[in-house]
Amino acid sequence: MRPLELYVHIPFCIKKCQYCDFLSGPSSEEERREYVTELCRQIRTYKKLAGDYHVVSIFIGGGTPSILDAEQITGIFEAVRDTFAVDEDAEITIEMNPGTVTEEKLTAYRQAGVNRLSIGLQSAENVELKILGRIHTYEEFLDTYRLARKKGFRNINVDLMSAIPGQTAAGWEKMLRKVAGLRPEDRRVGRYFTEGCGIRTGAYFGV
Repeated sequence: MRPLELYVHIPFCIKKCQYCDFLSGPSSEEERREYVTELCRQIRTYKKLAGDYHVVSIFIGGGTPSILDAEQITGIFEAVRDTFAVDEDAEITIEMNPGTVTEEKLTAYRQAGVNRLSIGLQSAENVELKILGRIHTYEEFLDTYRLARKKGFRNINVDLMSAIPGQTAAGWEKMLRKVAGLRPEDRRVGRYFTEGCGIRTGAYFGV
């Protein structure tokens, strides 16, 4: 069997951020329900093909996957596990944004086998978060981070952005030190360019 990495896209969010060019946008509860139903059906159509693979990692991205309710996330993972052979030690990640996370959802993630969280902070400065069009404050991020720790998650990534309009090198270093002080386990750096990588060229930031 060959190793396989799965990516599952959830194209919904509370509000489109100023910079975002990913396939995502606001949605109704009915739209989300219909999407998840069709997604699970489509996943199961890969049953025959899946026999050639074993899954080493799963990444639920978006959009904002944490906008889905606990039952919907559980259903997606049930469809994946019904279809694919998932390694016991597979890295299973879900993206989530402050303002969309509850204790019930985190419990469902743990029960579904999620062992890594990727939290979209983007900035530790509320002024910068407002410029980016984010729905949350830094304080709300801290609430989400602490709740995740309380629920037993021991592998957490925190997404940050650099080169935000008005941001200085000193401000960027200060933010890195502040977030590093929380001791997230994932300390990789990924660079996104404005062309072809989800950052909208010519985004209007209101500054």
